[in-house]
Amino acid sequence: MPVVLSLGGGSPIVGRFLDRLGSRPVVITGAALTAVGMALLSGSVMLPLPGGMFFKLALFIIAGIVIGAGLSALLGAPMRYIMLNEASPEDRGSAQALLAIFTNVGQLISGAVVGAVAASAGGGAGGYGSAYLVVAVVGVFLTAAAFALKSRAEELRSAGGAETLAAQRVEPAATAAQPG
Repeated sequence: MPVVLSLGGGSPIVGRFLDRLGSRPVVITGAALTAVGMALLSGSVMLPLPGGMFFKLALFIIAGIVIGAGLSALLGAPMRYIMLNEASPEDRGSAQALLAIFTNVGQLISGAVVGAVAASAGGGAGGYGSAYLVVAVVGVFLTAAAFALKSRAEELRSAGGAETLAAQRVEPAATAAQPG
């Protein structure tokens, strides 16, 4: 439940950050938060915490909130934003379909991989703790890979948005000068 609530609450905020900052800082932050959240989730299962189940449950909830915040910056709008900026207008429908296919295949494969890692690590809670730690390590690599994304200025140039940005800067000033 914490993941879903955090994901739902974070998505509109991420949309605003995408418009202001571009995709690179949003995806880097999302991947890093997801990696940290997965490490916390692994710790909630694997670490012997003082206070017993209370602290394990608290860490589990915190991990869920962090994971949800990270996923809100990775799923949905950010990936479509990148895809729409990179695809030509005539290829955007096909690009959207490919994005959906790759997202669905990734979800199917990742579930199987997490289950396989958990089973190979002895199953049960400890096995899943190990699997979440593997996902956290993958998240660290994805965070590093996200630094290769285009900057906001590069995104605007490739999308032909420099004129749009200039128009947005001029328009508020022109509107303010008009008597109301």
